[in-house]
Amino acid sequence: MSNTPDIKKLKGGRIECTVTFTEAQITPAEEKALHELSRDIELPGFRKGNVPMDQAKKKIDPQKLFEATVHHILPPTFEKLITDHDIKPIIHPRIEAISREPLTLKIIFIEKPTITLKGVDKIKIEKKKPEVDDKEFQKMIDFMLDKHKVMTEVDREAKAGDRITMNFYGTDEDKKEIDGIRTEGHEVEIGSKVLIPGFEDNLKGTKKGEEKAFTLTFPEKYHAEQLQNKPVTFHVTVVKIEEVSTPELTDEFAKKELQSDSVEHFKTQMRESMVQQEMSFENNRRERVLMDELTKCTKVDLAEELIDEETRQMVGEFEQQLSTQGMNMEQWMQASGKKPEEVVADMKKQASQRLTLRLGMQQLVEEKNIDITDEEMDQIVEGFLGQATPDQRREVESAYQKGAQAYEQLKWQKKVEKALAGMLE
Repeated sequence: MSNTPDIKKLKGGRIECTVTFTEAQITPAEEKALHELSRDIELPGFRKGNVPMDQAKKKIDPQKLFEATVHHILPPTFEKLITDHDIKPIIHPRIEAISREPLTLKIIFIEKPTITLKGVDKIKIEKKKPEVDDKEFQKMIDFMLDKHKVMTEVDREAKAGDRITMNFYGTDEDKKEIDGIRTEGHEVEIGSKVLIPGFEDNLKGTKKGEEKAFTLTFPEKYHAEQLQNKPVTFHVTVVKIEEVSTPELTDEFAKKELQSDSVEHFKTQMRESMVQQEMSFENNRRERVLMDELTKCTKVDLAEELIDEETRQMVGEFEQQLSTQGMNMEQWMQASGKKPEEVVADMKKQASQRLTLRLGMQQLVEEKNIDITDEEMDQIVEGFLGQATPDQRREVESAYQKGAQAYEQLKWQKKVEKALAGMLE
């Protein structure tokens, strides 16, 4: 660098370094760039990759050469700036070209911003006692019994409680078939209220093989907008009628089908399971409230570059989730009706909240001096690795040695859990 770089410390942990380079610094970087870019150049009389540099330079796009030169000059520049000025970047720096002659670059480093927690000690999260409503308890018992229903085909008129297997299609007021309604082999229990009002009632009294047509008006708030408030004539063919028998909850049934010693034993197990589930829901609810409160208590000035980096990471995570569902971002946007700028704005807002919470967590752990001892970590790691198969364990064991990245990530996670548990007590 021809002279001392201009260093400005700005808000949000931003450090702006303006650097001007000498010809002596640029020349070796440009030569490296030329060698790289000339590998694919061919000229008459020269083998590919052996074209003289002065002739190769004439064939290379000046913009590409400039970008490649900057690419080679940056690593030693970063290292010198970080060392000389004690800069502690938390993301990759941003680069902006100010001029080419002389080559002047603006390098923006982002350090961890100053974080202030205000009012954390005043956070109190209400704790509700987990209870199981008697109606919900009975619903769960009915659900378990429903799983053991017995279907017996009958040759009689259908009545409430029967299961009907049918084919049907729908026509509009002009007697034209409506797309998307035709269904074959559809099963429904009369009285379940799964189908639109009136449909199941019209199945009462029908017999196997019978064809029946009836007109119903779709509800005003039906999920398919094109059918809302529209009269549709359904043409139904009954394929099968089955009588549904729900077993009685007896000690014998509990032993045979529910792996319980008796009805009372089954009910006790069921209630305990539901209480545990309610406890889990309550713990999750309290954690969510605590996260929201901690975010509100965290005061931090986030650099735009930091938010952009977090947004890119979140977009990448979301695209990965979509790919597991066989979908890409473009297809998701079409399905959700969202515009790209809306998605980016939503993601930026979420990124800002996620960063604020994460930095607030870090500050909380530091302020409360939360630590996990080596002995505690040994137990945690052993518990974690104990779930793996011998082959899996051999594969990942080295990553969970003290000082390794996975070990430190797990330790950090446990510190956060310890801090949150302390606040929830």
